[in-house]
Amino acid sequence: MQAPITYVNPEYRLEAYLKNDLFEGIIGKMDYLNLYNNDFIDKFGTVLIAIHEPTGMVHPSIKTEGFDDVLQINFWDIENEFGNYKPITKEQGLEMREFITKNKDKRFLVHCAAGQSRSAGVACAVECIVNFNGDAYAYGTGSSAVKSHERYSPNYVVFDKIIKD
Repeated sequence: MQAPITYVNPEYRLEAYLKNDLFEGIIGKMDYLNLYNNDFIDKFGTVLIAIHEPTGMVHPSIKTEGFDDVLQINFWDIENEFGNYKPITKEQGLEMREFITKNKDKRFLVHCAAGQSRSAGVACAVECIVNFNGDAYAYGTGSSAVKSHERYSPNYVVFDKIIKD
């Protein structure tokens, strides 16, 4: 069994991640667990969207305590169906859109396995809903902290399922 990752200064580690007035972070699962276990997440006024692989386990409630609201959802980081692997469904997109809309006055912490593609696609949808009232065209032509950040490569199928479907 691999030892847990421990950072001497987790705040320094987060410099590579987007953190602003809208986002507490857009991060990977291991970073989330490390920060949560060391109590380095500002959970007050923050909601969690945790994206897992369908074959993986969701976080137990003890690892999500303290957030204003939590959505745990499972889908693969793919754009098209491939054998038994399926992308985000229309129903999952609607579930996330409703969750984001319900919590649009909060800050968001979004994580997936690596914190680069699925979580970035969801974060783009958060920006679109919160800052552009869900107008995908205005969002596409407007300013985006997620799209302009070098770390992220948003999965736009995820974005489209949340915003357009």
